[in-house]
Amino acid sequence: MAYELEETVKDTLNCLDENIFYIDQDLHISWMNTSSKNLIQMLKPYLKLDSAEDIIGVHIGRFHKTSFQEEMLKKGEFPIDMQIVLFDKFVARLIVKELLVKNQKRGYLLTWKDITERVQETERTRELLNELATPILQTVADHTLLVPLIGELTLERLETLTTKLLKECLNNEADYVILDFSGVTTITDPELGHEIQKLTDTIKLMGADVLYCGFPKEMVKNMVSLGVHTNQLSFVSFRNAIRYVVSELQE
Repeated sequence: MAYELEETVKDTLNCLDENIFYIDQDLHISWMNTSSKNLIQMLKPYLKLDSAEDIIGVHIGRFHKTSFQEEMLKKGEFPIDMQIVLFDKFVARLIVKELLVKNQKRGYLLTWKDITERVQETERTRELLNELATPILQTVADHTLLVPLIGELTLERLETLTTKLLKECLNNEADYVILDFSGVTTITDPELGHEIQKLTDTIKLMGADVLYCGFPKEMVKNMVSLGVHTNQLSFVSFRNAIRYVVSELQE
């Protein structure tokens, strides 16, 4: 006979603002709380259900294409925290815990932490990578920021950097911004030269002086061919650039 959750347990789980499902030992959905019903109601067209209650009795294998999740359940290493793709459209994070009653295994409690459209998840990941790829650091010199540019330089990264850098210039009352190109590996977009100049002009309008440093020889050739013409001070290395800033601040 299948185990039934006690009514007091159901009442408690219904009060939670989490999507919680009770899965029996045969991996069928046996119960869901109120929040979960709202979730399933939203997914009805994809699950081909007439009502949210029709999910009861459905095997969890319907939610994924492989048996990987089932294998994780059988291994018994709880809690399990996994991310799955649903219907090639949604990304969901699931947390599964073993349900023990009086030291007897009665099934599993599955918590559906969030659900986002796959396109949104991809966009969020891309934005995070852009954010991590464009750090802005404070230096030993007062009111001086360092922007180490690393990897492939793209228009998208420059747009992200411009927005972030303007905010940091305001927050730190920046007098100098050092753009370090020593870590850049690729610059091929014909518009990049103009965007770098626009970034420089924008920072200068904020009242900060812009210094360049670390241009590799091949990149200099590339930038000239791409139309980067600037009167900004340029240094061989960050060390030389920061020395210049320190000497200026001491005057």
